[in-house]
Amino acid sequence: MPTVRLTDIVDALEIQFDESSSFLDLDSGQVETVSVDLLREAEESDDDEAPDLPDWQQQEWEIAKRIVSTDRFRRLPTKFDVHEWAIMEEFSLEVKSDVVREDLLRAIHGAGAFRMFKDTIRRHRIEAAWFAFRAEALRQIALDWCEEHDIVWE
Repeated sequence: MPTVRLTDIVDALEIQFDESSSFLDLDSGQVETVSVDLLREAEESDDDEAPDLPDWQQQEWEIAKRIVSTDRFRRLPTKFDVHEWAIMEEFSLEVKSDVVREDLLRAIHGAGAFRMFKDTIRRHRIEAAWFAFRAEALRQIALDWCEEHDIVWE
């Protein structure tokens, strides 16, 4: 298997949506993101049967078919594996200022926790620290995933 760019895995972890899943192609080392609808359709279709798709989606369809029909793809951690809330809590706990720390910890509890957290980091002007912390947390998740699956990365 080729060496995988760790930044490709981290990038995929950063932009996860409910409507898509990301996979590592073990043959090429490329990260592929495919809509869950196309994956489902690929699982349910015959090999000869192709859905009526626009030209721009044909390549994604071919990748979806390969994902469901071969064992050369490994699913990357999903947003449920990433635990964004836990990352926000860990960041909050590491803030040195008691006032800011308590404000952040209050923000992540209750309805609208993600929005409240983002508003709080903006109000305290610590967005750069948050984004650096989150990037490192995602990098560590990617590293752990690579180690767990014996993936060689650069």
